[in-house]
Amino acid sequence: MARQRRLGPILFGAGAAGLLAGCALLVGRPTTVPGPGRLDVPQPTATQIAAGANPNPSIPQMNQFAVEVNPRRASHEANPYRWLENVHSGRTRHWILVENQTTARALAAIPQRAWIRRRLERLQASGGAGVADDVVVERGFYVASDGTRLRMEIARRRDLAHDGNQPTLLTVDHPTGKPPGPLLEPFVLVWLEMGGVYARAEVRNSLAPEPVSPGTATPPDKPVALSDLFAAAQSLIDRHYTRRARLGIYGRGFGGLMAGAAVALRPDFFGAALPTGTWPQYRRITTGNCFPPTLITTAERDGNIRPWQGYELAAVLQAEQVCSHRPVLLLVDRDEGPAAPVLVRRERAADELAFAAKWLGAQPAQY
Repeated sequence: MARQRRLGPILFGAGAAGLLAGCALLVGRPTTVPGPGRLDVPQPTATQIAAGANPNPSIPQMNQFAVEVNPRRASHEANPYRWLENVHSGRTRHWILVENQTTARALAAIPQRAWIRRRLERLQASGGAGVADDVVVERGFYVASDGTRLRMEIARRRDLAHDGNQPTLLTVDHPTGKPPGPLLEPFVLVWLEMGGVYARAEVRNSLAPEPVSPGTATPPDKPVALSDLFAAAQSLIDRHYTRRARLGIYGRGFGGLMAGAAVALRPDFFGAALPTGTWPQYRRITTGNCFPPTLITTAERDGNIRPWQGYELAAVLQAEQVCSHRPVLLLVDRDEGPAAPVLVRRERAADELAFAAKWLGAQPAQY
């Protein structure tokens, strides 16, 4: 409140222009983003994104400066969705049941799902034989906002058109001292068969705030790992693999929480999101956002994350979504992780791939 009283005279006085100029890094200036037509329109740089610029907010647009000055809910207020953390209560159980039923109906209506499920079953039975020969995996790096080179792998079909308009899924991982798992799993192979691109990028293992120079404006709670994620996403656009409307963010475990934070911070950046949840500080989102179609998948028993991290993210996005034609869905399984039955993992993968295919425009050859 004190902050608002100090800013009041400035907002309506002659010093408004100087104040807004000082907040340029926080608010950003709209920049044209390629649509389905010309692809030679300049993209914002990775540095702009890492610094918190917000080029071309999704329609309907919001006054980002006013939102930052006068948020609807102050950060110190109680979490209105904390009741979801009581996962065994009747209220939470009923909420999960309704969410699962809604999501099941939406996913069953996607025509690609039946084909995707059959392909997953065949590839799992054959170990992926007969598909990998038609796939190219590019192993290289992307450049983070501070100039650091970080690993990135990009899988695509050999005959893919390099026109900046391909449906693309990006996932991230962080160094753990162990080599990353195999990239060309059935999930990825089916996505490539539908004409998609799949990228896996390394991000630094740090959730501490990104260091900035003294006196430089920066958004709160902006960790190095998220800065790396946005730089990786921008590199896929700069290298003409995709554009924002056809770029999806996806992840499991750590990558799933990162995906949730990314879509909460930059809803204008992705055409679809498939997270598992996010950390509490990234559930305090501003109002008036048009979030991309989002499918949050989690499990009642998941050794990697707490299930209510997905429950609360779903509740927040559903409450704040201003674009009703873009669904925010929650899918809760009973088990997750390597010990889950093969059938459970296959159904989960079919759901996620069908959702991504619908909203990013990927299609099996016969459709």
